Amino acid sequence: MKIRLVKDEDYAAIARLHRQTIRNVNSKDYTEDQIHAWSARTNAERFRSNANKCKRWVAVQDDKVVGFCDHSLDGEFWGLYVHKDFIGKGIGSRLLKTAEDSLKKMGFKKVHLKATVTAKEFYKKHGYKVIKKDLHPVNNEKLEIFDMVKTLS
Repeated sequence: MKIRLVKDEDYAAIARLHRQTIRNVNSKDYTEDQIHAWSARTNAERFRSNANKCKRWVAVQDDKVVGFCDHSLDGEFWGLYVHKDFIGKGIGSRLLKTAEDSLKKMGFKKVHLKATVTAKEFYKKHGYKVIKKDLHPVNNEKLEIFDMVKTLS
């Protein structure tokens, strides 16, 4: 498994992975309406259109995108998604470390993120602390999320 910066031709696979992860992994923690609203807004163009505002990596195995993560240029971790068949194999941890190392090199001392109910424990295991519980608007739905922070060492 290799982690590399995203290429333009990766965006369709990223969008597909994003939708599949929401529908197959996050569906245990959110309602059907929430999952539909959240996954329906995902497409390759949406990821491509904000590429100049972030750094984004993909995890690739056998020429297949099996995970991705990104962070904004102002220090906020945006997201991390791993294909359902590859969860628990260390890919998420490696992607997270890649993004944290990038943020450190950019001079950030802290990382902020908004974690889903599904991902909260993953981030806690990696040193993130919950600041507050919140609601994130997605189309006509509101998703329960957690504002979290970690001090980079």
